[in-house]
Parts: sequence; structure tokens; C-alpha cells
Amino acid sequence: MARSRYRIALILDFITIEYSHRLFDSVSKACREHDYELVVFPIGTLHSVRTAFGYQEAAITSLITTNSIDGIIISTGVQLHFVSKNEMLSYIKGFTPIPVISVAVDIPGCPSITSDPYDAYRVIFDNLIDVQHCKKFAILGLRSSSPEIRIRRNVIHRIFEEKNLSTSDYTYFRMSFDYLQILKDLETYALSNDGKIEFDAIVAFNDEMAYAASEFVKSHGLRIPEDIQIVGFDNLEQSDFNNPSITSVDQHVDEHGRKAVEMLASIFNNEPFEQNLTLINTAVLRESSCRVPYPQAFKERPYCTINLDVDKVLHSRNVVSDLYFRTAQVQKVMNYYTETQFDMTPDQLKSRLNSDLRDFGIKAAAVVLYEAPIEQAIPFDYFNLPHRASVFCAFDESSGYDSEILPERIKFNPNERMVPDGIYDFTEKGNVVMALYHNTLQYGYVIFRTDNHDDFFVHDFIMKIVSSLVSSIFSYAQVSSEKTRFHKKYKELDVVANTDDLTGLYNRRGLFDFGKTTLQFAKAMNQSGLIIYCDMDGLKKINDNFGHEAGDCAIIAESIILKGNFRANDIVARIGGDEFVIISPGMTVEAFEKIQKLIKDDCQLWTEKNESKFRLSISMGYVKFPSDKVGYQITPLLSEADANLYIEKRNKKLAT
Repeated sequence: MARSRYRIALILDFITIEYSHRLFDSVSKACREHDYELVVFPIGTLHSVRTAFGYQEAAITSLITTNSIDGIIISTGVQLHFVSKNEMLSYIKGFTPIPVISVAVDIPGCPSITSDPYDAYRVIFDNLIDVQHCKKFAILGLRSSSPEIRIRRNVIHRIFEEKNLSTSDYTYFRMSFDYLQILKDLETYALSNDGKIEFDAIVAFNDEMAYAASEFVKSHGLRIPEDIQIVGFDNLEQSDFNNPSITSVDQHVDEHGRKAVEMLASIFNNEPFEQNLTLINTAVLRESSCRVPYPQAFKERPYCTINLDVDKVLHSRNVVSDLYFRTAQVQKVMNYYTETQFDMTPDQLKSRLNSDLRDFGIKAAAVVLYEAPIEQAIPFDYFNLPHRASVFCAFDESSGYDSEILPERIKFNPNERMVPDGIYDFTEKGNVVMALYHNTLQYGYVIFRTDNHDDFFVHDFIMKIVSSLVSSIFSYAQVSSEKTRFHKKYKELDVVANTDDLTGLYNRRGLFDFGKTTLQFAKAMNQSGLIIYCDMDGLKKINDNFGHEAGDCAIIAESIILKGNFRANDIVARIGGDEFVIISPGMTVEAFEKIQKLIKDDCQLWTEKNESKFRLSISMGYVKFPSDKVGYQITPLLSEADANLYIEKRNKKLAT
């Protein structure tokens, strides 16, 4: 069915980040004015190395086709921290022939809206240098190849040259994106400088870095702005109400969103428009750079706003009220997470999911599952969308559809439409699409709509729980099937062929047969654990000095001790004369270290009780699974555990 209205896709990184949230709000408002439908795709950051499975977020953009979307707005600045302009251009070309507007960075051949920070930074440094008389500067940059970051760095360098400052007057730091890591890096600097902070001003490339710098300065007993002045970038809401309020740079994100929608409107209407639009940033001067009062002339300067009149008492009341509400919401989410931590069948999950989502203020949702989970083991730009999917559950107060009333699962081709007609009503308020995945497996996606965009932190958390629940029903079915197969195989196996004659433990063949199955179970249940490689100490000397009968006695004693200290479901095997292997799903390093001590004590106790002429002892090395390199593959895991064992044996020798 043909759409009656244009539909726009907004590609962001994370809807929980204030910059992206503000862009979302501005695009949503402009879409309402133009009567366009809006669908938001939070894809994380392309090629990011910060999260192990973050690349899975990008799968949802495979839904952006000419069948479902008429125009795209993409927040490119946040993506270019990890990819180059050419890589970004290649990514954008993948959406051809859908028109794309780039926000934040000028992408060749793509209509773009960018920012110019020069005038704003000129106001800020005129104040810091000429009015506040700052002489030493710390510039907190980012470890990023983003053109936005490069522009800010070059602009500051240009202004310093214009102000006749030398490179000895400022220090440029490359910082991370993480607040706590920024604090740690600043503390490292202070320690390397004998605890001295020799800057008059700290200029950060975003507001969150400025908040970290503010915390760092206060923790060292310095005052803001009397001792050190602080400047941020992005003009986040918190900057107005920080104590003291933080001077920042306003990129006019609201205007970015509005202009991007207007560009698409011109394309839809075949009207000419300016292909590359640059918005001039504005300096927002606050308390953190006001040791000396701002001159009257600054109030009349272009691209300058002085904002010192903030009702912090009123705001603090609002913050307390908002904090109480959010704490209650987070507690509600945590309770929900706890409630759902049991093995559910698909029917059990389906029967409750609609009402669960409604409880969190979601007005419409459609959970779409692929016919079978799709493994995406390595990062990708483009996800190969399958041709068969079904609506697992859905409801929409606007369309009137509710899968609890009409329980039949509707099958469709997601390449042709995002959700079947008549189920979900796309509106201009903003519909969010998120991938349903767990580790390397893609299960489908969820589309949802809410009236309250301020709750996106909670809704993002809820959708991650939904991902986990969907994963669990697939895993539960798979594990149930695997258990049945395992028990059948166990009965058919020749016990003798898998058992060590001397000790009654599994032998090498038994280890590989049952070990592989155990690791398959662990993989199906997304369970970690340890493989432990053991080697008895001095067995050759026991055989040489006391005979092979004594050696066999030592081996049997050691097997009993090992079996007694590990669980019944652990695989304990003797694979050679003096070598043992244990495969222990769920085992942690901390638990193993306790067991290792118990085994050492048991060996000592056996030696003493039996008045043995030789000392019973064993060395143990381990490897965690799944491994980053080989996952759950038993052979390379054993090799790594064996290598770690010999490190342990060498350390033992050095200690004696």
C-alpha cells in the first residue's frame, strides 16, 4: 500500500545522549510542521572498538529502502570519530537513490549542514586572555579523527596565533570519551607534575569533559573561576545549572534539525536549495569564566550570549523531583528485569510483552522476529536482511491493533516493508527502531513509539531486556533440544571406550566427546567457564625411586582429589600418564583459586595421613572460555591452557 505522507529516517548514534536527543526533538518538531512521518535509527557508532557487540546496532539500517523511506538525515559528526570521510561517503552511497542530508560534517556530494566555531571561540578567548588575564591553557581534545574535532583544534590554534600566544602557553591533551577515564587521565597528569595544576584555564571539546575538569579542579582544592576557568562545548542543559555554571559553545542543534528537514522538503518538491549550509556557533558565557565581570561591550558582540541569571534554587527543586521520578523508573526497570529471569516459552513471552511495554509508557510497539537467528560474528556496515520474518507481538493505540486479541503470527518480507499494513501507525512524533540481538546473533527488531522523549533512557534499557528475553526463548528451545540429544548419545556411547582404566575418569576420547558437548551447551546458554590443565609434580621421580605401583597409587589419589573438589557436572579427565583436564562451565577465576587451595591442602593431607615416602602435588593452568580468538573450540583452548600450565610450573620452580 502506497504511503500518503513522506517518511524520513533519522540516523543517530544513541538516543540517550543529549546531543542526539536534541537533534531528534528538533527533527520531530519540523516533521510535525511538514506533516512527515519520522523513524529514528539509533545505530551506535560505526567501527567502534568501545563495545564488543556494538556493531550489531547497525543492522537496523537494512530496513532503510525505497519501499519504506523517502529521505534520510544522518548525524555524521558522531560517526566520524571512528571512520574516515571516504568510509562515511561509501556508507551513505549504500542508501542510493534515497536522498541523504549530513548533519555536522561536510560530506562530498551530499547536502550538508555544518558549524563554524571560530566566532564563538574568538569571544571565549578574547574573554579568557584580555578580560580574565589567563596565560596558561589546557586544551582537552579527543582521541578522534573526526573533522569536527580537527576544526576545533585548528580554530583554537589560529586564534592563539592571532593573540600572539606561543606553543609554550598551552598544552593539548588527547582524552577519551568516558567521564571516569577523563578524571583518571587528569589525575595522572597531576601526579606526573608533583600534584601541581599550572593552568589558568581549561578548554574542553565537549561539556562532559568540562564537567570532569570541574570535578578534578574542585578535588584539588581549587576554585572556579577564581583559580581556574572552565570552558566546554555543546551547551548541554546541565551546563546552565552546574555549580558554577559552565561557559560553553552553542552549535544550534535545533536549527540543524529544522534546516535538514527543510532541505529534504526542497528535494521532495523539486525546489532549489543551498547544498552546503554553515551555521555560526555562539559563545554562551557563564560563571565558570567570569572571575572578572564581563564588560558591557561583550553583551553587544555578535555570536555571544551572557547567561548568569539562572534560578538554581528553582532548578534544584526540579532536579530533585526529576531525580526521584527517574530513580523510581529505574527501580521499576530493575524489578522487571528480575521478574523475567526465568526460562520462558515463546507463548509465555508473547502473552505478557504487550502489557509489559504499555506499563512503561510505550504507546505502540511491534516486535519482529526473523524466521531463524542470524549469526553476525564480525563487524559489518550492511546487514543482509532476510526475506522471511513475522510479527511476534504488536499493539498500537492509533491503529487499534493488538496481537493479544488477534494472536495469529503474521509473516511478511521485511525487505518490502518494515511492518505489515494495518498493524503499526507511523507518525510524525518519532518512531524508534532498535535491533534485537544478543552477542553475535541477530533475532529481529522492534519498532516503538512514546509520547515522552525524556524517558528514552528507560526505554533503551527496556528494549535491551526485550532483546535478552527474545534471546532466552531461542536459547531455551535450543538447549532443551541439545539436552535430549545429549542424553540419547550418552546412553549409546560405550562407557569403556571413554573411560580411563586406572582412575575411572574420562580418558582423552571421553574428554573430547563430552567436552565438545559441554562447550556446545555453554555456547547455547551464553555461559562462560574455565578449562583447567593439570600436571602432577614429580611423577617420573616417584616411578623411578619407588616403582610404577607407587606411581599408579599417586595417580589414583590425585584423581580422587580432583573429582572430589569439582562438581558432578564438570568434565574431569585423565589424558596422559600424569596429565588431567577439567572443563568447568560457570567456573570463575576466583572460585578456581579457592578450589586450587583446597586441592593443595588435600594433597598435603593425603601425604601426611598415608605417611607417604613421596609428596603428592599437582600444578594447574587454566584458560577462560569463550576465548576472544577461538570462542568455544576445545582443541585451541586446551593448547592455551597447557601453555599457561607450564608458566605455572616455571613459577613454582622459581619460588622454591
